Amino acid sequence: MKLLALQNSASYKHPGIFRGHLQFENPGLAGYNWPLCEIRGRKSGPRLCVSAGVHVNEVSAIEAAVRLQRLFDPNEISGCVSIVPLINQPAAYRYSEYVCPSDGKNINFTFPGKPDGTFSEALCDAIMSEWCEDADCYVDLHGGDLRENVSKFTIFQRTHDEELDALGRKMAMCFDAEIVVGLPEVHMEKPGRPPTAFARQNRLAVMSEAGANGLLEEEAVVFHVEGVLNVARSLGILNSPISTFRNDRVVCKDYLWVECPIDGEFHAVIEPGQRVHKGQRLGTIRNYFGELLAAVTSPEAGLLLWRMTHPSISKGSPVLAVAVEE
Repeated sequence: MKLLALQNSASYKHPGIFRGHLQFENPGLAGYNWPLCEIRGRKSGPRLCVSAGVHVNEVSAIEAAVRLQRLFDPNEISGCVSIVPLINQPAAYRYSEYVCPSDGKNINFTFPGKPDGTFSEALCDAIMSEWCEDADCYVDLHGGDLRENVSKFTIFQRTHDEELDALGRKMAMCFDAEIVVGLPEVHMEKPGRPPTAFARQNRLAVMSEAGANGLLEEEAVVFHVEGVLNVARSLGILNSPISTFRNDRVVCKDYLWVECPIDGEFHAVIEPGQRVHKGQRLGTIRNYFGELLAAVTSPEAGLLLWRMTHPSISKGSPVLAVAVEE
């Protein structure tokens, strides 16, 4: 990595607060600078990496990453907290939903990537092998793109390693979540989210989700901020008690995407975070005459994880997801 410091910045890897930009070594990522704030304590300790803006419309997560930069004091912490508030640089100011404009890929499902791949693949590889190379934990903040409403939830990856599973679960439980999803081991067989890719290398990563419709929501911002602070407390970076939890943090073993059965207008009758039973009607698909075309039902009992909020949905596109309890 090449670091470009701002004038008011401490030296990189020295106690204090580094503010500037990083450039990755991979030539496929040339021309882009990623904003970086790294707070390094005067006492040694773990390294926590935090990112947001994999999806640029998930603005509550981005705002949380900005606020977190001012909540760690190098004179008080043990170790290091490194924050990149906007990962998807090609999508900045373009409001691209889900994908990276450089290659049309969803960065969130491209980890671990590969150094000789497309832009998103090279970026995922660089995040893991350069920026997060020595991270004890990586937290990726998400939630609420332009057409969706998500519950407050976190994700960790289940593996064959009981110790790593316990750590992932512990960090995911640091957030005041309604739902905590432990992805099944089958996810490790293909590229996917950061928790999956890191777990394939016996490393620790979790994701948090909260927000709706590309709006800056204070409640969602606080969810992300307090969760990361609790992760830092659990790691021993901060010497302060874990904050109080109000939500149930129901642990789930997977979540199921439900596709729209036909082109039409989706009208939901339930909101994220609410319990559902198998076969329950979660909404309807209607045409422009208001006629019922199809019902959207729950494939299993569980909790509604997220749903699309824009009613116009094409056949085969995701309309919602249900988390299945452990």
